[in-house]
Amino acid sequence: MKYFAIDEDEHFLALTFSAPGTANAFSVDAAREIIKILKKYKTWTKPVVVKSGHPSVFCSGGNLNDYRRMKTKAEGLKTNREITKSLNEFAKWRPAKLAIVTGDCLGGGMEWLARFDFRWATPGAMFSFWQRRIGLSTGWGGGEWWARALGESRVRQLLLEAEWMTAQTAKSWGLVDRVLPLWKVDTALRSWSQNMDHPVVSELTPWQPNQEAKVFNRLWLGPYHASVLKSWRR
Repeated sequence: MKYFAIDEDEHFLALTFSAPGTANAFSVDAAREIIKILKKYKTWTKPVVVKSGHPSVFCSGGNLNDYRRMKTKAEGLKTNREITKSLNEFAKWRPAKLAIVTGDCLGGGMEWLARFDFRWATPGAMFSFWQRRIGLSTGWGGGEWWARALGESRVRQLLLEAEWMTAQTAKSWGLVDRVLPLWKVDTALRSWSQNMDHPVVSELTPWQPNQEAKVFNRLWLGPYHASVLKSWRR
């Protein structure tokens, strides 16, 4: 696997996400790799833990360099639909899914985060729905997933403000379940995974999201978003 290192522990499956040179941006190729993992582990019932291989970023959102090279709006929207579909398939995966956020989680990273059942963060992690700052709304279905969990008005406020949040602030909003120091993560993970390694857990079918695309499709390659992509360099 190119983006995900896989480790089968006695009590859980660990996926380490790494996209070198892109601040851990999530691409359509990473989305396709997720689908391959789901097919390979379709009968897996033990918990799944996702963490980052980047020292300071969990996921910075979509790969803007990829988008900048796309020639048409239709190409970009098709890519986003494919990513949305893969994240929804990930959400429907039966094992209990835990994200351990030890760095920045931004934009599309927040939309991926919405598909997890449990979300932990270390104190130095930062969060932001920064889509508005690049001329977009949520485009991978994350807005609807968060609205189901937090309520529409709270999510609308987060999207409009597009502010940076500390791990503790994210916890106060309900975006994160636990904030714990890095040195405690392994011990907490061991206890959690043993508790989740139970036959009944995999029988609890996740909810199904509705489609969320009209606003995003209208904004994609709009004047502001197009100007951001045109000037994007990393």
